[in-house]
Amino acid sequence: MQFDPNNNVVKLCAEGMSLEGQGKKEDAKNLFHQAWNGAVNNFEKFTAAHYVARHQETVEDKLKWDETAFNLP
Repeated sequence: MQFDPNNNVVKLCAEGMSLEGQGKKEDAKNLFHQAWNGAVNNFEKFTAAHYVARHQETVEDKLKWDETAFNLP
């Protein structure tokens, strides 16, 4: 799987990962949701769902997002 560094969803997720590294988890979470809301194809949705899953409050909610990513064709 190749990631296009110019893709908006990839950019948002990369920025979110950077914020995670700075300890700004809420800001990162917001960017990942922004990426999910802006995703226009299954690749973008898969990518965004993976990162949204990492910021869920419960294991059940994380699993739902992981399943969402996994079930995309």
